[in-house]
Amino acid sequence: MSTITADPNMLAVLSRVIDVTEIRDASGNLVGIFTPGNQADEKPLFDLEEAERISGDERDKGRPLNEIWADIRAGSTL
Repeated sequence: MSTITADPNMLAVLSRVIDVTEIRDASGNLVGIFTPGNQADEKPLFDLEEAERISGDERDKGRPLNEIWADIRAGSTL
Protein backbone atom coordinates (compact mmCIF):
# COMPACT_ATOMS: atom_id res chain seq x y z
CA MET A 1 0.00 0.00 0.00
CA SER A 2 1.22 3.49 -0.82
CA THR A 3 0.90 6.56 1.38
CA ILE A 4 -0.03 10.14 0.43
CA THR A 5 0.29 12.99 2.93
CA ALA A 6 -2.79 15.21 2.85
CA ASP A 7 -2.22 18.94 2.72
CA PRO A 8 -4.56 21.13 4.82
CA ASN A 9 -7.03 21.65 1.93
CA MET A 10 -7.31 17.93 1.16
CA LEU A 11 -7.55 17.12 4.86
CA ALA A 12 -10.39 19.62 5.28
CA VAL A 13 -12.39 17.88 2.54
CA LEU A 14 -11.60 14.30 3.58
CA SER A 15 -12.31 14.93 7.26
CA ARG A 16 -15.98 15.50 6.37
CA VAL A 17 -16.30 12.12 4.64
CA ILE A 18 -18.14 9.57 6.80
CA ASP A 19 -18.48 6.60 4.42
CA VAL A 20 -16.48 4.91 1.66
CA THR A 21 -16.36 7.51 -1.13
CA GLU A 22 -15.23 7.68 -4.75
CA ILE A 23 -12.85 10.53 -5.55
CA ARG A 24 -13.15 11.84 -9.12
CA ASP A 25 -11.34 14.53 -11.08
CA ALA A 26 -13.09 17.49 -12.74
CA SER A 27 -13.77 15.36 -15.85
CA GLY A 28 -15.49 12.65 -13.82
CA ASN A 29 -12.66 10.12 -14.07
CA LEU A 30 -12.19 7.91 -11.04
CA VAL A 31 -9.06 8.86 -9.09
CA GLY A 32 -9.59 6.37 -6.28
CA ILE A 33 -11.74 5.29 -3.40
CA PHE A 34 -11.31 6.80 0.04
CA THR A 35 -12.20 4.86 3.17
CA PRO A 36 -12.26 6.96 6.33
CA GLY A 37 -10.18 5.58 9.19
CA ASN A 38 -13.24 4.87 11.31
CA GLN A 39 -14.73 2.76 8.47
CA ALA A 40 -11.55 0.78 7.88
CA ASP A 41 -11.51 -0.26 11.54
CA GLU A 42 -15.16 -1.35 11.56
CA LYS A 43 -15.56 -3.19 8.24
CA PRO A 44 -12.97 -5.80 7.26
CA LEU A 45 -12.56 -6.28 3.51
CA PHE A 46 -12.81 -10.05 3.90
CA ASP A 47 -14.86 -11.91 6.49
CA LEU A 48 -13.50 -15.45 6.84
CA GLU A 49 -16.44 -16.62 8.96
CA GLU A 50 -18.93 -15.42 6.32
CA ALA A 51 -16.93 -17.12 3.55
CA GLU A 52 -16.89 -20.39 5.48
CA ARG A 53 -20.63 -20.14 6.12
CA ILE A 54 -21.35 -19.54 2.44
CA SER A 55 -19.03 -22.33 1.29
CA GLY A 56 -20.94 -24.77 3.50
CA ASP A 57 -24.27 -23.87 1.90
CA GLU A 58 -25.56 -26.98 0.10
CA ARG A 59 -27.72 -25.11 -2.43
CA ASP A 60 -24.66 -23.53 -4.06
CA LYS A 61 -22.51 -26.65 -4.45
CA GLY A 62 -22.72 -26.75 -8.24
CA ARG A 63 -21.63 -29.70 -10.39
CA PRO A 64 -18.31 -31.01 -11.68
CA LEU A 65 -17.27 -29.46 -14.98
CA ASN A 66 -17.08 -32.83 -16.72
CA GLU A 67 -20.82 -33.37 -15.99
CA ILE A 68 -21.67 -29.96 -17.42
CA TRP A 69 -19.66 -30.65 -20.60
CA ALA A 70 -21.35 -34.06 -20.95
CA ASP A 71 -24.78 -32.39 -20.76
CA ILE A 72 -23.75 -29.80 -23.34
CA ARG A 73 -22.44 -32.47 -25.73
CA ALA A 74 -25.68 -34.44 -25.26
CA GLY A 75 -27.73 -31.36 -26.15
CA SER A 76 -29.22 -30.95 -22.70
CA THR A 77 -30.53 -27.53 -21.72
CA LEU A 78 -29.12 -28.07 -18.21
